[in-house]
Amino acid sequence: MIDPIQIPILLKAIDFVFDEGRKILEERRERRKANESASAETKTPELEKKEIIPLEPQKAEEIKQELSTSKVDEKMWKLYEWEVEKLVGLLEIHTKNYYYYKEQFAKWGSDLAPAKLMHNITDTEDTLIETRKRLEVVLSKVYNKNIQNTE
Repeated sequence: MIDPIQIPILLKAIDFVFDEGRKILEERRERRKANESASAETKTPELEKKEIIPLEPQKAEEIKQELSTSKVDEKMWKLYEWEVEKLVGLLEIHTKNYYYYKEQFAKWGSDLAPAKLMHNITDTEDTLIETRKRLEVVLSKVYNKNIQNTE
């Protein structure tokens, strides 16, 4: 049986993958749509690779509930415990930075915001996506279920 102290770490990881990560990706999609409609330029192949297809909210909630109630193999958890903790910590830091940059963007306004600030927002989003993908891979191994590319 998993130590009860470790359960909040798994729940945080699941919450990020299905809740916080979803919000940030939706904001990114909305901003990209607004940028595309403002300019008639086509997307570059690089941006198309990073685009993630959203999962239906009902399906995401079902998977989240299933994972929250699933039993975790203790041996698998011992193998990946440190990695889940590390990734959750990174996601907390990157999420905090993301919201800080968004706050700064709101203070400056869209017309006056420095290019560096927009770069920081985009870079943080990319980092969150990559870290989220890594967390999905690890959680797939821990739960022995495929949850990758769920959103």
